[in-house]
Amino acid sequence: MRAEQLNNYIDLVEERISEILADSDQLVTRYVTEISKSRGKRLRPRMLISFAEIFGGSEFSSAINCSACCELLHTATLIHDDIIDEAHTRRGNLTLNSMFGNEVAVIVGDYVLALVLKSLNLERDFNLTEMLLDTSQELGLGVIEEVLNRNNFRLSVEKYYGVIHLKTAVLFSLCCAMGAYLGGAEDRQIKLAAEYGRLLGLAFQIVDDLLDLTQDEESTGKPVMSDLREGRITLALVHSLMQDAPRTQQLAERYQETHAQEDADAIKAHLFSGGSIQFSMDAVRDFISQARTVALRLADEVRNPEWMDELEEIERKVLEALPASVASN
Repeated sequence: MRAEQLNNYIDLVEERISEILADSDQLVTRYVTEISKSRGKRLRPRMLISFAEIFGGSEFSSAINCSACCELLHTATLIHDDIIDEAHTRRGNLTLNSMFGNEVAVIVGDYVLALVLKSLNLERDFNLTEMLLDTSQELGLGVIEEVLNRNNFRLSVEKYYGVIHLKTAVLFSLCCAMGAYLGGAEDRQIKLAAEYGRLLGLAFQIVDDLLDLTQDEESTGKPVMSDLREGRITLALVHSLMQDAPRTQQLAERYQETHAQEDADAIKAHLFSGGSIQFSMDAVRDFISQARTVALRLADEVRNPEWMDELEEIERKVLEALPASVASN
């Protein structure tokens, strides 16, 4: 029953996104609709709504509106990321910058962000606005850190976690904290919700990075090993560099130079044989386990504990996003 109810809520989030975009140019509406379709299946709104229901005190319309705002904030970051990465496709579709150039794409990204702030302002709640602005600032820092660390073959595990915290986990954290806040949670509980989102976001990004290394273009909707092509050193690479830096860097740079399938296969085989893929998988499981511990700390002090099951379902979806073929290699 809760799953059906949550799906109904997500349908309302979709409607709210359409309302926010209603007066936009048709180009904006069409592209935002396409770019927001992802394997996440509106994961961020699901987290926000689940936490709002867990604490039980939210205004229904506020939870829907804030969910839509968080999803559109994510969309704006994707548009800008594609410009920076000079990406030609996303989710199997042409990117805005590849179709209309960087100028149009920058303006559309900024325009979507303006719509987010305008819609959130309807809540007349400074705390919500401050939460979203703080997250937007951190997301910007994440882009800067990612660019500064391109082809940094000395990147540490801790630094990698710091980058993906800013790049991805802060938005997960925002959704959970915002949901808890809307539900009437105490400050301590809001912080725990934010920590839950952070941990889940770290796991989600590591899974996404692994998919880029191990899957084909048809599965991911983007070129094979696009992260490595663009100089992003993800966790499996970091681990492999710690084990055998000369060989790993040699294979990585060869692939960056040639983009040849045989060189992609060589670096992939190296990562599997050296245990780097498994290391990343273990990190995902560890972050999910830590998130579960945080959720259990909250379970005895919430208004609607039955909604905690939805968090477990979200955790399961993050783990299941990794194909079995990766886990078994």
